[in-house]
Amino acid sequence: MPHDPMTDAHAQLRSVLRQYAGVFAAFALLGVVAAARLSTGVAPTRDGDEIVVCGEYVDIGTPVVLWHDPGGYDAYSELPRFSTPELDAAGVPVRKRRYAERRPAAVELAAEVAEAGWSRKRLAQHVDQFVIHFDVCGTARRCFEILQDKRALSVHFMLDVDGTIYQTLDLKERAWHATVANDRAVGIEIAHIGAYPAPGHPVMRSWYRKDGEELRIAFPGVKETGIRTPGFVARPATTTLYEGEINGDRIWMHDFTKEQHAALAKLTAALARVFPKLALDVPRDAEGVPLRRALDPTEFAAWRGVLGHYHVQPNKNDPGPALDWERLLREARAEHERAARR
Repeated sequence: MPHDPMTDAHAQLRSVLRQYAGVFAAFALLGVVAAARLSTGVAPTRDGDEIVVCGEYVDIGTPVVLWHDPGGYDAYSELPRFSTPELDAAGVPVRKRRYAERRPAAVELAAEVAEAGWSRKRLAQHVDQFVIHFDVCGTARRCFEILQDKRALSVHFMLDVDGTIYQTLDLKERAWHATVANDRAVGIEIAHIGAYPAPGHPVMRSWYRKDGEELRIAFPGVKETGIRTPGFVARPATTTLYEGEINGDRIWMHDFTKEQHAALAKLTAALARVFPKLALDVPRDAEGVPLRRALDPTEFAAWRGVLGHYHVQPNKNDPGPALDWERLLREARAEHERAARR
């Protein structure tokens, strides 16, 4: 039988393919991973200033720690972060889900989401409120422990005293933080010990200490603050003791930190870019003054914009009188305009 040089060539090719099969498989796997990243819209790299919206990174210009980052807080976890899980009768850890899927009211949008899931474009048609809380915990770490482990609740963002924003869920999820607002809203908990019915309340006396002419936050009884910035000294932005009447109750509180004020403005501006229905404004009375009471059902249904928790529920007073709405909105609008020019 005559020698066929093509037979030798095919044999050599098969040998090479066998030798490099593992390499080809690795490249194929990388291709699958890349395709998965593209399918969610998540870029392979980030600089640490991004939030996540429907799997996509959105730069907001201030540090963000995501739920899957080292040191992040994962509200997708069905087990407690800081405590031992409960066990069922068989000794198996009890799992608790702490969020749900958003439920679009518009029939056409609901059909699209049922078929293809949430995209940024679809979510922008639905989300139109941003609810601001203080956490009455004092640190983001303690806030997550209380929400996640003890109360089985959730919130999209936590803002620590050093200005670090922690995102615990993609914004496509329905976090559990503000009752009737949950489905339409994004929520944030600001690390702050809260507001009280007397200016000399024992909690405030223990949490705030004189440091020369300034105040500092003392974190009494807190063994581990979890503050991300090494050596950070947490101070209220001013020494003013703010007073105000909210939902019929007169309360007092100290200021947020300057780092919290700055980060909140940047996040608020970014949310307004992502969700065009979310106006950079708060509910106001007939004279244009920000309301200090809960909205009635008709007012709430019509409102698209920024809210305090007390605007949603009449039994709440957060974020309290130290949140200067005009300052927040002025700074958020300026940031919004700067981003539009870039």
